[in-house]
This record gives sequence, structure tokens and C-alpha cells, in this order.
Amino acid sequence: MTPTGRYSRRRFMGTAAEATALGALALALKPLAAIACADDLTLTVYDPRFPAAEPTARRLAGVGRLLRTHGDPTSLLVHWTALQPGFPPPRLQGVTTESIPFCLEQCRPGSRLRQERLDRDLFVWHIEGA
Repeated sequence: MTPTGRYSRRRFMGTAAEATALGALALALKPLAAIACADDLTLTVYDPRFPAAEPTARRLAGVGRLLRTHGDPTSLLVHWTALQPGFPPPRLQGVTTESIPFCLEQCRPGSRLRQERLDRDLFVWHIEGA
């Protein structure tokens, strides 16, 4: 409210834009249930450079492991390509820019990648090894 107790047009438009953005975010989060498969064997990563990434990744991870990545897939590539005999292929999921799952998919041809755009910068994704 303005000091006079009335809403200004600018304030009204700002509130309407925020409500629209929250509604869009809620619709984007609905498909997360279909993508998520968090358990003890799944590692969930997020890019802390983006404010929406961490809360979304926490919901996606549930009680699973959570890891920060700053746009550099190097540590994930080591995890993704280091298969031990007798162990199931690693599963990774995250809320990052598109480059992270792209690099992972390129290092493991035949892997299964599912991803959805969350906003202009972020993707919600899940990848399993072949």
C-alpha cells in the first residue's frame, strides 16, 4: 500500500506479475513428480547461481543426496563415468542450465535423459546410465 492507503497502478501491476510468475512456477513443478526418482542411489544437483534452483532441487531430492554445481560438470562426469562392476548405473537429476545434462548425455551414449524447461535459464532433468 502507498502511504495514502491506496494501491498505485505500478504496485498493482507488480503484484499481478508476481502472482502470474508463481502460478507458472507451480505448473512447472507439477511434472517434477514424473521426473523425480530420488532415493539413496540418486544424486540431485543444482546450480546455486540461480535462486529458484535450490528450493526446486530440495523438493526433487526428497531425502536423497544434494550437491551444488556452479555450471561445471567435471565432478559429475567423474561420478557418471566411474561405474564399478556389480553396481547399478548411477542416476543423476538436477535443476541446472542445459549444459550439465547435455555433457552427461554425451559422455554416456545410450543413457536416458528426460528434461523440462523450468524457466529461461534452468532445466529440471533426470538421467540414467545405459
